Amino acid sequence: MPQFLNLVFNTVGFFSNVYALRNMNSGMFENPYALGFGGQYQYLTILGLTIATVAFALKIIRYFIPQFSTVIYEIVTNIATPLEGLISVMYWTMILVDPHLLIPKDFPGIPLLLDCTLHLFPAVFLWIDFLAFDVEFKRSNAHVGVIYVFTVFYFVWSWYCQNVNGYWAYPFLAEFSLLMRVNFFAGSGLLCWGMYEFGAKIHNKIHAIGQNKAKKM
Repeated sequence: MPQFLNLVFNTVGFFSNVYALRNMNSGMFENPYALGFGGQYQYLTILGLTIATVAFALKIIRYFIPQFSTVIYEIVTNIATPLEGLISVMYWTMILVDPHLLIPKDFPGIPLLLDCTLHLFPAVFLWIDFLAFDVEFKRSNAHVGVIYVFTVFYFVWSWYCQNVNGYWAYPFLAEFSLLMRVNFFAGSGLLCWGMYEFGAKIHNKIHAIGQNKAKKM
């Protein structure tokens, strides 16, 4: 029963992400800046959403084929969960402080459902799945390495897109000096790592309690 519930949960998460990917630059919300080099993939949100969608797809496949693509599964899922946590925390914090840190002033507001499927639901689904269902998880320095490799990749990628397009994907980055940007990305990588470590500790406590109860029975 828990495995079937996990399948249902991941399927809902997968289709929530597909909805967001299909509508991220539709009549519902048009983003003219996404027409530049890199398209929607200038944005950390969309990169994270894509990785999360692949993670959900792999989880669904592995319900039917348990040993399917173990190495790729481990890499993708262990970057997707802390990354989506980072995206959600940073996005909603900045939106509460000043929406124009992220969204240009000439933009219409993002519809609430689309906003949640982009910036909230992926993190909620992935973190619940990780803490409740991922019994095989083991903390690894390799996972931390993947987080930092991705951090460096996105710093270089966003800088390159800015050089081609003449604007930063996120308006607040234009207000930063080079040193401030380096510190911001380094701090973001550190926060993402912190989320991974925090999640690993909570996961171990939850599943240690479950294992102790099973032994007593």
